[in-house]
Amino acid sequence: MIRGSNYMPVTKEILIQNSQSILGFETTGGGNWEKWDRFLTIQGKQAYHIGNICGTCAFFFERMGGANQSVHVEKLVDSLNAGVNKLDDELIDDLKTIIPDGKYLVSFSQIQPQISAPLSDQDYFSHEQVDLWGIDGFWGLPHNPKTEYYRLSSKVLKDQKGFFEFLVPTSPHTWLKQERVEEYKSSLSKGCQPTVVSLSILDVKQPADWDGDPKITSHWCLAHYLLDGHHKAHAAAVIGKPITMISFIALGQGISSAEDVSWLLGNK
Repeated sequence: MIRGSNYMPVTKEILIQNSQSILGFETTGGGNWEKWDRFLTIQGKQAYHIGNICGTCAFFFERMGGANQSVHVEKLVDSLNAGVNKLDDELIDDLKTIIPDGKYLVSFSQIQPQISAPLSDQDYFSHEQVDLWGIDGFWGLPHNPKTEYYRLSSKVLKDQKGFFEFLVPTSPHTWLKQERVEEYKSSLSKGCQPTVVSLSILDVKQPADWDGDPKITSHWCLAHYLLDGHHKAHAAAVIGKPITMISFIALGQGISSAEDVSWLLGNK
């Protein structure tokens, strides 16, 4: 299913140094490669395997044991729950205390989450990815991210580029408290648009070859790892209401350039 939004994201580039965040990025080697696999860590533990450095390999994320908590700024809880309507320097300064060192493009946008699970009708890995990369020759199955996640925008861009956007929880879906979900469902039904916060990575992937003449030949995959707002996102998905999102898009961690990120946000 191809989805899209007419909402143009507002962005600002920042540099974070000397961060005390519990979040981090980690790489490990593989074969003859000193760096191959990439990970998002929480308190030093691997929370998500966020892919490898190969530009022709398929995109993926996979939940690991360290994905067991949300991350938030206590002083901003009330304002984010009510929903912010713009990026400003004070807000970014407060939020960047939970973000690891690096250069980021901070984006503020409206989103409409849709729940997806492995092998479901909405699952990217068993549908759009298989359409271009096929089924893994060793396992004989689509990739399993080992988590429910949310689909956001998907659309065909120019030059046979496909854009796929994901919102990925950093704590288990089974840990959600139903009474909090119900509270957000009620406020969303009254027109409130609460704000969630994510640490995001763009991977641009294209197979070395493909069969036939597919409409899409490269996948631009923007994964937003949800730090604050798990109950909000779930409530919005359940009742089909939009929320807003502040994303810190890491410019040095994806299989992409800063120019790729800027181009995508101007065309998504």
